[in-house]
Amino acid sequence: MKRAFLMALCGVFFCSLQGQAETLPKPSGKYSIGVTYLSFVDNNRKEIFDSTQASQRELTVKAWYPSDPRSDPEPYFLPAEAEFAEKYLQFPPTYKDLKTNASRDVPVSSKEGKYPVLIFSHGWGEHHSQNTILMEELASHGYIVFSISHHYECKFSSFPDGRLIRIEMGNPRFQKIMSEQMNAMAMGFLQKLENASSDKERVQVFREMNAAMPVLLTESPKYWAEDIAFLIDRLTIMNSKENMFQDKLNLDRIGIFGMSLGGLATSVICSKDKRVKAGVNIDGGFYSASLEGKHQVPLMFLGSKRYLGCGPLFTGQSTRDRYSMSVRGSDHYNLTDYSVYPVPMVRPLLGPIDGKRTIEIMNVLIPAFFDKYLKEKQDIDLVQKAKAYPEIEIVTNLDAGK
Repeated sequence: MKRAFLMALCGVFFCSLQGQAETLPKPSGKYSIGVTYLSFVDNNRKEIFDSTQASQRELTVKAWYPSDPRSDPEPYFLPAEAEFAEKYLQFPPTYKDLKTNASRDVPVSSKEGKYPVLIFSHGWGEHHSQNTILMEELASHGYIVFSISHHYECKFSSFPDGRLIRIEMGNPRFQKIMSEQMNAMAMGFLQKLENASSDKERVQVFREMNAAMPVLLTESPKYWAEDIAFLIDRLTIMNSKENMFQDKLNLDRIGIFGMSLGGLATSVICSKDKRVKAGVNIDGGFYSASLEGKHQVPLMFLGSKRYLGCGPLFTGQSTRDRYSMSVRGSDHYNLTDYSVYPVPMVRPLLGPIDGKRTIEIMNVLIPAFFDKYLKEKQDIDLVQKAKAYPEIEIVTNLDAGK
């Protein structure tokens, strides 16, 4: 599970990318894009990675939003991030030169009074920029997107003043999570899932997986969901105080999405927080609430090949609209920017599908889902959009007597 990342943490050399483009793909929406960096302190929670329990939980957040045109693109990584990634994680120097389509700290576009809000949660051991292509696509279509860095479970993150917070491999809690993932039993669950021949067997695999990795798959998603809830609290305050987002956040239209462990955190928050109106779980597996139908908001599961056949588990236990879209030929990291900017050590978790294809699928289905359920564009037919991609296994509950 997550072998590519584990090997990277151990210092395996990342070879240079060959022929990588200098600028991310241009998004398709009508808005130009701004980007900014935020940080917050949750005075009501202790930092669980601090064994002394002396410090409060902090969050850093990267935000993309609709803006007026500018021509000074922000780099994919900030200088301190790029330096750390190259020096300690052996990222190729190419990442230093990769540009985005966003400009830093420009005003929010005045074309609309308020914009729907999306909150993104990254994968375990990844970083808040891991799906920048998707973030830019969403911002270009009129969303303000906040990507949380879940400290000490992300590679690195930057504070607004340029300070860097990074993963600490020697931390006792981090070591406990690593030991869970490296357990021989844990490494075999995906194969058991692939070999399962019935929904009952698949449910049993998920329950065994959660039991074998309780810190990673039960405690962390709950903790990350608390991060998300706290950020919603802070956005509510920001919306009423003088800052670049004042009166620009439509907090009646909040969507949550996340990849991998962030997808599990999405499932948790969607079962607990009534402020959330819709959610997308990107290849994050199924939390118990997903299997028990506890969500009261529309949800989409966008998965890789590892979740083929699992659609009925995700859609069958809810009275709200549910979609399962699993992409044949894809694997875990195809649902990140690595799909088009591959690093050799993640190749074992990239499927044979054309990397640009999965980016296109995400950029079509995820904005359409949020447009339907946050912007109330009820005429959008997500199933028909998905049928344009024959490699997608589509399961929904839309015909279940609703």
